[in-house]
Amino acid sequence: MKIGIIGGGSIGLLVAKYLCEMHNVTLYVRRPKQKQKLNDHGLFLSNNTTPCRVNALLTSELKEEDCVIVCVKQPEIGALVQLLSHLTKHTPIIFLQNGMAHIDLLKDLSNPVYIGIVTHGALRKSDHIVTHTGMGEIKLAVYSGDDNQLFTMIHSLGSKQFPFQVVENWEKLLAEKLVINAVINPLTAIFEVPNGDILRNIYLTKIAKELCREACTVLQLDYMVQWNNVQTVATQTKENVSSMFKDLKDHKQTENEAISGYLVKKSTDTIPYTTFVYNSMKALEAKKGINQ
Repeated sequence: MKIGIIGGGSIGLLVAKYLCEMHNVTLYVRRPKQKQKLNDHGLFLSNNTTPCRVNALLTSELKEEDCVIVCVKQPEIGALVQLLSHLTKHTPIIFLQNGMAHIDLLKDLSNPVYIGIVTHGALRKSDHIVTHTGMGEIKLAVYSGDDNQLFTMIHSLGSKQFPFQVVENWEKLLAEKLVINAVINPLTAIFEVPNGDILRNIYLTKIAKELCREACTVLQLDYMVQWNNVQTVATQTKENVSSMFKDLKDHKQTENEAISGYLVKKSTDTIPYTTFVYNSMKALEAKKGINQ
């Protein structure tokens, strides 16, 4: 298959690295410097000396593909939708984002749209090197498309080393991932700690439980089930840093609006812990001059 992957961050690089072994992959990136690095040197996993050859283009150079996988973070989705609307209407588009705030932006796309989450751990070391920090999978569900097409794509894209899974309900899929992100991401970013510290530090654990409880109330999910999920992820990724922590450290826009901000806007009741971490992240962004 000819696969276009939009986004040269950690997830985009990781997905491109595994899919390029069996497919013709074009990686679309924002910066000319990253485009040149990838075309000159290839794409590396940090523990592998053999590069994967991908064709790198700028996002503005998007061309027709058999499938397009969108790996940019939520704040960039709005600007991309107009570009994606120029693809032929039969081209399937897969969106792999945290949070749920981007969903309303997809309603006007006439293409088959599939929504997914990534449970792999990944860390971008440079413009053309990515570290696979934790094995996981990509889970996909139909948003506006055909079940058979999704199963056909999964069969083509998936492998034992990089599995894909189909789930039935995209809303539940995103909601459960949102709970995990709403607990781990802001806490680790505010306190500048790895993921495992939300379970190692009893005071962070208390806050984490309240954040989980509030998110479950807003999203109408079972608290005990979701808290178990949070603990599992925090344990499995205990030495990793969250994407929100890394973005803040790198003076980049975080997904605060798409995660905690989404819950604050959606809630009809007071959610004090979530509101506090949302405003705390806004304050830290302002302090670093992000989005000013």
